[in-house]
Amino acid sequence: MRKIDTGKLVVITGPMFSGKTSRLLELLEREMRAGRKTILFKPEIDKRYSNAHVVTHKGIALPAIISPIDSKARKFILEKSKGFDVIGVDEAQFWDPKSNLHNLLEELVFLKKLIYVSALNKNIKNEAFETTSKLLSSADEIYTLTSVCAKCGNDATLTQKIRNNKEVFKKVIDVGGNDKYEPRCRNCYVQYRHK
Repeated sequence: MRKIDTGKLVVITGPMFSGKTSRLLELLEREMRAGRKTILFKPEIDKRYSNAHVVTHKGIALPAIISPIDSKARKFILEKSKGFDVIGVDEAQFWDPKSNLHNLLEELVFLKKLIYVSALNKNIKNEAFETTSKLLSSADEIYTLTSVCAKCGNDATLTQKIRNNKEVFKKVIDVGGNDKYEPRCRNCYVQYRHK
């Protein structure tokens, strides 16, 4: 087993369907093959596919611990991650900004933990998620992924929320998959109009 000499925060970001969770699981599996003790957390509001696993849209899965996303997250994650070398966090944008997830993960990095986090880059209004922004500003390494635009096939960097083939902007936090969202390039993305 290769020892971790220094902590590191790696953030994987991009729009829906860009492979963020797939990359996260791939990196965690690599660490497990290296013999490192690894733990994975998922937000309590993400009940897609499984309650006990993080599952990609393609069906690849790893066991996960369901975490609170509010102020209780800090104590919970600190307690559950004791004795682990590598910590994974999926869908970090769902953690409430008041949970200070970025501060907690930064603290763990200074304890020589290797942290891998996946997070949406922007919400459906093309605005940054506060938790994602703070994680990106603390990251030692960032993977920025793109998807394929559902309209034209170009690289997609944005996420469009849809209902009955129409773009909608209600309920920014709304867990779902291709039943609710499409990846879009800038040319095909329908912008939110602030009133």
